[in-house]
Amino acid sequence: MRPKQLKAKDLRAFAVVPIRAIKDARMTAKTLRVLIAFCSYADHMGRTFVSQERIGQDIGSRRTAVGYHVRRLRDLGYMVYAKPLWRGQKSTSNRIVFDPQVKHEDTIRSRLSAKQQMELAEAETTAKQMRRLEQTGYNTQADLDLLELREVFECLTRDFFTEALAKGWRIKPEAIDRAKIMLATQAVELLSEPHSDEEAA
Repeated sequence: MRPKQLKAKDLRAFAVVPIRAIKDARMTAKTLRVLIAFCSYADHMGRTFVSQERIGQDIGSRRTAVGYHVRRLRDLGYMVYAKPLWRGQKSTSNRIVFDPQVKHEDTIRSRLSAKQQMELAEAETTAKQMRRLEQTGYNTQADLDLLELREVFECLTRDFFTEALAKGWRIKPEAIDRAKIMLATQAVELLSEPHSDEEAA
């Protein structure tokens, strides 16, 4: 029997939107609303892999209506196609254009802070992991438990360095973020899948 699919909790709390869109007289209220919805899924580079169907669900519109506003956003220069995150990616990759003068994604990435680049790398790794889970058909409680354990380990790592700083040891803030991600990844890789039969473990 296939395990029940579990849906991750929506943790979005805000969206970063191009300020020029607010001042653009060509922008209608509905098109701006669609732009904001896409921005709520965007990473530090402005890339978003969300579907138009999901955007429609978020704002209460049909997919065809969202498609119209997406074409409008492309015409106005607020959205362009982005490079696929992986080979053979079927979903459309979009990128929100915050600065029309910056056209290449490598340039955008190079302008990010060290912390933002680390967060971006972590998000890309997570997206690829989720893709693998979707391909294998797994999204079980064990998978979500593993993600939760990773988050716990990252919190413990940050607490460790915070206590070390309080005791006079020195470490750069960006090094803490790198270590948190690196050590959590190594810790998770040491774990094996839980047995369905506890006595067999």
